[in-house]
Amino acid sequence: MKRLIFIKYLLMSLLCTCLSSCLTAGLDDDLPVYTEAEVTAFNFEYRWAIQEGISEKMQVKTLTTKTLINNDEGLIECTITVPKASGTFTDEVRNQVSLSNIVGYATISTAASIAPIGSTPVLGKVGDFSQSDLAYEVTAADNKNKKQWRLVITGLSK
Repeated sequence: MKRLIFIKYLLMSLLCTCLSSCLTAGLDDDLPVYTEAEVTAFNFEYRWAIQEGISEKMQVKTLTTKTLINNDEGLIECTITVPKASGTFTDEVRNQVSLSNIVGYATISTAASIAPIGSTPVLGKVGDFSQSDLAYEVTAADNKNKKQWRLVITGLSK
């Protein structure tokens, strides 16, 4: 009986080894090469927590953002409007929204990456966008093309 079990395990191991694939060539043949390092949209949101029982629940309110993008100059201009209070986004919470405590996020070229330059806030985290010198670098998927983008916040209205 032990011999039969041993033979089954041996056959299974042999089959797994023989039938597995280790593709080592032809991986790049049909894949597109993305060379764009563009920003196509830029938005902001405000995050806060509310108490629910013994835990806190994260709340998010998207801020209305009018964005003008100049690809030739690498310039993004944003005018931000804080929406009216509603639901858990009360007047008290709304009054706390400022350029120094919002979250920015961008839509960029396919498979590209984006990184802050200098003291510019990291996208996707609460940051201080009240600074006058905001800039990001977008790196294309080919890792060769890079483009610097300057972000200008033209206003925040409530």
